[in-house]
Parts: sequence; C-alpha cells; structure tokens
Amino acid sequence: MQHTELASNLFPRLVTKACLLSGVLMAFLIAGCGGSTTTKTSTATSSTQTYFAPYVNGAADIQDPLLYTVSNGADSTGTFSRTTYNPADGEVGPQVLSAGTLKVGERGLRSLEITAIYTPSGNNGGGYVSTSASEAGSFAVELADQAGGLVQMVGQAVQPLVAAKECPNFTSKQTYQFVTIPRYAAQDLTISQNSLWNPTTDTAYGSADIVTSGSTVTFQNIHQYTLPSVGGTGAPAQPSASSVTGACGSTTLGYITGVPGQYVVENPGAGDAFSSQAAIGIGSTGLLVEDNGSTNGTMTGTSPTLHYENVLGAGTGAVGLPKPSSDITSAVVGAQYLGFIYGAGEVSTDGVHGSTVLVPWSSHLASFGFSTVPSSCSSVAASTGTLIYGGDFTNNDPTTSSNGFGNCDFAIDFGTQDASNNGLYSQATVWIGSNYAANTTGKAYSFKAVAIAGQLNGKNAIFVIGYDSTQPWAIYLLQSN
Repeated sequence: MQHTELASNLFPRLVTKACLLSGVLMAFLIAGCGGSTTTKTSTATSSTQTYFAPYVNGAADIQDPLLYTVSNGADSTGTFSRTTYNPADGEVGPQVLSAGTLKVGERGLRSLEITAIYTPSGNNGGGYVSTSASEAGSFAVELADQAGGLVQMVGQAVQPLVAAKECPNFTSKQTYQFVTIPRYAAQDLTISQNSLWNPTTDTAYGSADIVTSGSTVTFQNIHQYTLPSVGGTGAPAQPSASSVTGACGSTTLGYITGVPGQYVVENPGAGDAFSSQAAIGIGSTGLLVEDNGSTNGTMTGTSPTLHYENVLGAGTGAVGLPKPSSDITSAVVGAQYLGFIYGAGEVSTDGVHGSTVLVPWSSHLASFGFSTVPSSCSSVAASTGTLIYGGDFTNNDPTTSSNGFGNCDFAIDFGTQDASNNGLYSQATVWIGSNYAANTTGKAYSFKAVAIAGQLNGKNAIFVIGYDSTQPWAIYLLQSN
C-alpha cells in the first residue's frame, strides 16, 4: 500500500475578497461568509453552526482544513455538510464534498448519514458532480453551546471542530496547554517528512501564553516537549520561537489567526506553491484548534528542515485547552465522556512523496466513565483513584449498546498531576484491552502517554497523546450530557 502526500497548505487560500458560494453550498452553509476583518463579537443564536476542522488523516479526496456546517432541528434531527476551499479539480471557491442528515441519540451523540457525495467531474475545472448515497457510520459530538466538538466521517479519522466566530479577545494573558495531532509515525524514527510525526524528535505537547490586542494575537512563553516515554532530549529538534505573533481576521473558515501573518491571494487555485502557515481557531469557550499548514514545501531557515509551521504542534496541528486555575483531577475522573480513539499508524520512510504503510491508522467512536462499572473492566486494568474506563462500540455501532455506553476495553490512568501545571498529566498510562477493535496483538497491553484536561463552559475535556512502540495514539473526549 502506498501513501502519497499532497501539497496541502490552504491558509493562504482562506482570506478572500468576496464570499464565493455555489448554489449547492448555499443550501447547507447558512453561516460562515466572512465580512469585516476586524474583531467582532459573537451573537450566534441559530441552531446552525459552522466549524473549522484541521486536516488529520484518511481524507484521500482532500488534505486541507475543512469547514463543517451542522444544523440542529427542534426534533433531535438536522443536517450537515463538509466543504473544502481547495477543490481537487483546480476550481476556485468552495466545494461541498459530502452532505446528509443527523439524528441526536443517547448522551447527545450525533449519528450522521451521508446522503450525497460530490466528486470531481474528471474534466479539469469542470466542477464536482453529485452522487446520491446512503452511508451511515459517521458521528459527531458537539459542545452544548456549539463552540466546538469532534467529528468522525466514515472512512476518515476524527477531527476536532471549533466555531471560530470571533477573534480571541482576552483581557489578560491566557495560558493554554496543547497536544499535537499526530499523523503516521516514521518507522525508523530518524526523520519527519511533511506531516509524519516522530515521537522522539517532534513536539508532543506543550504550553503557551496567549495575549491579544485587536487583530494581533501573540503566543508568548511557548514551551514544547517530546514524549517523556520515548527517550530523547525532551525538547523537539526544531522548536518554535519562544514568542510568535499572528494576525486574526475573517476568512472562509471563520475568524482564524494566521501565523506568520494574515494575507490575501487573488487566485487561490489548487496546486499553487505557498510557504507553510498555521491556521488557529479559538472558540468562545476557549477550545483551541490548529492546522499547521503541512505541505510539500519547506519553511525557510529551519534546520532540520520543517514542512509545517511549528508554532504549537507537530504532526498536522494541535488541540488545546485553557490551563485550569486549580486541580480538577477529581472532577475529570468522576465524569462521563463521548469521543474518539485514534491510532495514527506507521509508515516506512522510503521517500518524500511515497511511503509504505506498515500499521494502518484507525479511528473509533468511544465512551468513557461508566455509570455502573462492568465487571469486565477489571480485565483491562486494575482500578486506581485516577483511572477512567471506556472503549469502543461493537462494529463502531452505538446501537449495539442499550445504555449509550460502549465496550470496556480501554482505560486511561492519569496518574499524578504535574507540579504547578494544573490539568497536565505527563506520566499518564493508557491500557488497551485484547478485544479492542484496533488491537492486533491479541492481548492486553499498556503504554505511557501525556494527557491534558480542562473545562469548556463548565464541561470537562480530555486530550491524550502517546506512542506504543508501533504507532502514535490520540484520544479526544468531551463530557457528555
């Protein structure tokens, strides 16, 4: 199996002088057409919300940030669409890739059914054509106030979502903690090409102070670390500068902060060569999502050479949370969650443009924090005071569960919170049960990981990154209702 990287830096294509909406897109994209480039106040009261999502993995049709539009009806049903601004056929402007309906189930889980898929016509510049479809198996978890969430389309990896409805406006500096969104690991762990992630030399987690002044967003005191469990120096081989300044303004994906700088291109067509640039969205409740502009180009002045803007995460970007003001471990361990478990896979590094996949990536809907802990959980790991049990759903199908909870074949033990770093657990342990769908070993095992936890509008969020000697793992959980 061969994997081919596509040039994927979209951010220079994000800022446009006009909002280009096709007739197809208008049916789904009710919000998200940018106006002024100045800071604005969010007044969204509609049940329709647009979300910026970084590229993660699995999207063979497009390898750029995406825009999701979700409309929730009063009867627990709704619609969604998935849009790119870098169409594969070379056309300029937005293009819906897929659309369909949603149904809200137990604990707020949104089950998505694709009813239309749009693919290139085959003629360069000939637009996309619609194919009717009926494809289940996609899921989303939204924050209650539509400030963000998580989505996993069938055949795609989980993507974090953020509603970047305004530029961040902090009255004082806000400290964030973040984890990298990993992509394939390099087999020999000696190089990191494009968006491959090397756990020994590349950023796994870190922190930054964010200061805002109008459209200027400054990331100060940036600290980046590799995974403690894999050796190395503990610092990335090519760290970010300790202070980086970005510009926030209205773009096709919302009010996004670009690093370095915000700029306009008059002809944002596919295939154009641009330098790497990070696109960062921050939601009204504090959720931070970064796409680091992974590309086949290179960042000037970097040694070793980088193929992405390294302001925060490596891989394909980062997700972050405001640092809690106090220890929230007890609240985190005592809550219930919905989310996704993502195994990023591993490739051999036999070339820049093509690599052989050794361990395929996987992405599964998951629940954690059983209301009544099943006896089968003890076969995964022994209970501690800082452990939560969870796991996937049989056949990735939540209807196989009678209570909204999946299998008990996974566990996260946060361990001791790092001193002076509320919400950071750099010595966490992840346990994978023998029956977990992506466990090919046939036996239970564990590995060390790093977890961050925080609160978004009073609800807990947990983000985890780790490496089990064969592939990277990421876990994204949001407290369920």
